[in-house]
Amino acid sequence: MSTEQPQDPRNRPAQQQYPPPQQQYPQGQFAPYPQYQPQPDTSGKAVASMVIGIASLVIPFIGIVTGPLAIVLATRARHEIERTRQKGDGMAITGLVTGIIGCIGYVIFLVLLIIGAATGA
Repeated sequence: MSTEQPQDPRNRPAQQQYPPPQQQYPQGQFAPYPQYQPQPDTSGKAVASMVIGIASLVIPFIGIVTGPLAIVLATRARHEIERTRQKGDGMAITGLVTGIIGCIGYVIFLVLLIIGAATGA
């Protein structure tokens, strides 16, 4: 058995009151909107490097040309983004990675093609 006595519901502590609003506006009026702050533009080089890098993976036999182009655009875009505080660093990294993968993939393809042609298989 418990030694605690049941509490009378009428003796509960007072409920917590919410803090009053900081500023009251007359009926039918709302708080003013904050000033519009234009966002920095997305780097066009970053977008181009991402598109070209993805194209180097998807479209057959152009990765040997578009892969290095995506790598060059991505590195220039990252430097530009760092300098001007634009958006698009993730797209530049995507272009860099897909460009590298496209180059490596097609180099491996060419090496296998040369080995196959040399062995006559």
